[in-house]
Amino acid sequence: MEQSTIDNAIQFLMEGNEIESANLLRDCVLENWEVVDHWHDGPRLLDGILIEVACPRAVYEILDDNSDPRKKSIINAFNATFPSGFYLKRFVARAALRRNPKISNPESILSDSEIKDLIAAISTQKALMIAVATGGPRINDVNKAYEKRRNEIKHALEKLSTLDPNPYTDLWSWYGKWSDGSLPSYQSRRRYIAELYQPLLDALNISSKTTIVQPLEPTGWVRVDRSVDKIVTALEKAQNEEDFQAVALVCREAIISLAQAVYNPEQHGSLDGVTPSSTDAKRMLESYIAETLKGASHDYQRKFAKTAFDLAVNLQHRRTATFRDAALCAEAMRSLINVIAIISGQRDPER
Repeated sequence: MEQSTIDNAIQFLMEGNEIESANLLRDCVLENWEVVDHWHDGPRLLDGILIEVACPRAVYEILDDNSDPRKKSIINAFNATFPSGFYLKRFVARAALRRNPKISNPESILSDSEIKDLIAAISTQKALMIAVATGGPRINDVNKAYEKRRNEIKHALEKLSTLDPNPYTDLWSWYGKWSDGSLPSYQSRRRYIAELYQPLLDALNISSKTTIVQPLEPTGWVRVDRSVDKIVTALEKAQNEEDFQAVALVCREAIISLAQAVYNPEQHGSLDGVTPSSTDAKRMLESYIAETLKGASHDYQRKFAKTAFDLAVNLQHRRTATFRDAALCAEAMRSLINVIAIISGQRDPER
């Protein structure tokens, strides 16, 4: 009954559209469930239950406030879903301090694909948190995706008996953190998110010995950062010519996302007079770099985008593609993204 106690209460809250209370309870780990009292209701004997949960500090501060309506909703959900003969005597929440997680042999618990999926979800979550805090998408447009991914990460980490180091139940609570004055610059927000997740990534054994192409620190362009994760995963899994060619397809998608992130038709125009389509990455990037890096001194930087794009296209159509071809394409793509991020100011120390 212990675990179902939490699950049933969450379902009750969801059905009543008490989404915020349900999300708070999802972030709790049940630590103790026991009968601590008995009470006679006429001929019936009722058992009083003590429930103790551990939760992130942000959740603890809400559940420690007896006047908070969300706590009252959770208590009501427990009482409504308890089996006959039980009632909630006491509900206790405590803060679970987030130390560096220690995960021994995660591959013995999760499959290789599950670990890679978890790492990809964490990377995407990092990128999204950075993006909304550095002038990216509106919170209302991406909050549901954030909450859904957060639950997926939480459930995967539960199998490893560790907590998600991210204490923010939704992007509005993350907004409260970065807007309180403690993270005044874009760089400070990027650094905060990187440090928030790094111990977990270290515990999942993300290292150069298992990663052919090193993932970039998120740029804040969500689709670009997601593409980088796909490139790394595709290259690590590639085993034959078709797989190596597929790496190039992912690289081309990444270049298109990169071009769409920086190109402004009114500002950058077109070098040859042809208006680029929404997927014409070559024209968009060439025009962007030509306008941003004017002058002969930037000739090599302007050529770099064309070279990286041509390399991906060449590999895609090469039926005898090898691992080295794919790895070179992935590294060129990684470098291109970093160069454009630097040019655009996404890597500036303070912003």
